[in-house]
This record gives sequence, structure tokens and C-alpha cells, in this order.
Amino acid sequence: MRKSVCFVILIVAVFSGKIFAQTTSQQQEAQRTIGERQAQQREFGKFKDVVQPKAILAKRAALPFKTKRTREQNKRLSPDAGDLSKFALFLRQPKTGLVKLFSDLGCEDNANVIYASEECLRWIPNSAFYSFREREHTNEYLSDLRVEKGNFISDGILSQGILVSLSDASLDNLTLNSNGMKFLVDFAPEANSKEALRQTQQLTKGVKSNGFVYKKSLPVVENTTYAMRVVAYRGKFFRFFRGFNFNVLDGDERADLIVAFQVVGKPDNGSVTLLWKELQRKEAPKVIFPQKSKK
Repeated sequence: MRKSVCFVILIVAVFSGKIFAQTTSQQQEAQRTIGERQAQQREFGKFKDVVQPKAILAKRAALPFKTKRTREQNKRLSPDAGDLSKFALFLRQPKTGLVKLFSDLGCEDNANVIYASEECLRWIPNSAFYSFREREHTNEYLSDLRVEKGNFISDGILSQGILVSLSDASLDNLTLNSNGMKFLVDFAPEANSKEALRQTQQLTKGVKSNGFVYKKSLPVVENTTYAMRVVAYRGKFFRFFRGFNFNVLDGDERADLIVAFQVVGKPDNGSVTLLWKELQRKEAPKVIFPQKSKK
């Protein structure tokens, strides 16, 4: 009996040792993979941190998941019936839309924190962020345009956003050949990350061309027409959360887009209503980061 017990103990010990060795090996492999991905993410961060002037990666811990909204929230976020009726003829045209955005109050800054202020309890998830590429409200990472403190900002993840105010230009008659559009049309996005970074730095400060100013952020002004080019680079951007490493850009339509929009409503509730149309869409370049030399 004692020999049997010893034999069982020996088997268990050997088996446990194998499991431990396998587990340790798997953990080491997983850690190595995570380390490689984090190193890759830091490379993306060199471009990303300047693309977003406020360094969202340092500021926000929100996850790039779409939060489900309630029926009441969707109703509040939907364009007003009066506006839909007023612009019905324009909206019959292809590649047009009417969207309502609320100013970002910071209520989604951290996925691990519930903000219990009265404003945040009434906050509509993703209501400050919009993707013209996907034609829907989205999260900050994947947005083409967001509203914050009275400003339009185009600084989505791994994207080059350029805004220009066209004052009272007619949205109906606006084309790629209209005044103020030449810089957007001719802009050549750099594929190399260092050169893309240089372009971002210039656009953050603002570029003057033919009497217009092209920037990543401009004030929200009612009854004003804007044009925007968004180059959403193809690539990968990894985030790590609760043991999982995932590519933020999975499933997102990456594209090089030119749109024009007009502020047709700015009520006291903090929202902004935009009437928009897409002028051009083409394949976006893939961002290229420098290869690390192997030691």
C-alpha cells in the first residue's frame, strides 16, 4: 500500500513538473509576445502622441469598444425632426448625412472609473465622436471628428486630420475645385512615420495657403461651412487590457477621405448639428515605421 502511495505521489510530482514547465514556457512565450507588441505599440506612439495634441494615450484609459446606448439616449442623439425635414432634399443625394454631436465632457476618460457628476450621468456614450468613414458615432480612437470645448478636432488614432473653414460657402455647390479645397486635394500624406510626424507638427500649428488656414483644430461657428481631409492610415495599434492584447484598428474602415460639413444647429443643450457630404474617398496608405536593428 505504501509503495502504491509513493508511486502515485511520484507520478503526480512528475506530471505536475511537466505542467509547471509547460505553464512556465507558455507564460514566457506570452510575455515575450506581449513585450514585442508593446515595443511595436511604442513605435506607433511616436506618431500617435503628436497626431493627438493632448496625448490621449497618456490622458485616457478608455477602451476602443462601442458602448451600447439606451433607446432614450439614441433618441436624444438623433437629428431633430425639423432639421431632417428642412434638409430632406439635400439628404436624398448619395453620400450625405445629418449628424448631431455633443461636446466631450471627459465622461469616458477611463473605462475603469464611473463618473457620477450630474453631467456624466446624463452623458450619451460616444456622442462627441463621429466617423465619416463608417458613417456612425464611434469612440475617440476611431473618430474622424470630435467636439471639445467649442472646437472641432480631428485626431483619431493613427490618422492625419486637416480642417479648414470655408466661411459661408454653399455646401450644395461645394466641389473639390471650390475655393479653399486645393490644399486638401493636393496634400500628399507621407507613409514614413517620421515624415508623417513632421506633417502632423506643421498641421498642429497651422498651415496658411491661398488665404486659408489648415489645422487639426478649429472653433465651432454656427452657419459656417468646413472641409476636412482624414487620412486614416492602414496598420496596427495594440492595446493591452486585463490580460488581452488586441489591435484597436481591427474592423475599422481605414480610408483617405475628403468631406465638407456645415454647422446648421447649435442649441443651448451643448450639441452641434452638422449637415455633411462626402467629396472623395480612396485607399489610405499604410504607415511605415523604421526597422529596428537586430543586435
